[in-house]
Amino acid sequence: MTSRVRDVRSYLEELEKSREGRDEQVKAGLEIYIGLWKKALERGIVAENDGVDAALAKIEREGGLYKAAGE
Repeated sequence: MTSRVRDVRSYLEELEKSREGRDEQVKAGLEIYIGLWKKALERGIVAENDGVDAALAKIEREGGLYKAAGE
């Protein structure tokens, strides 16, 4: 994550852009990771405008990204 990424929306956009030029296994891993974040957003655990550090703290309180995503 770069220092210019301040909120969840920007973080997910950066992750989506980073898929370009990657091998298929890395792309698949990124898709899973991004999907989990999006599910956490849908469930209201985090918000798009949350700072990444704050969002990570919320996810940790839920027991991790899989649990935050309802998996």
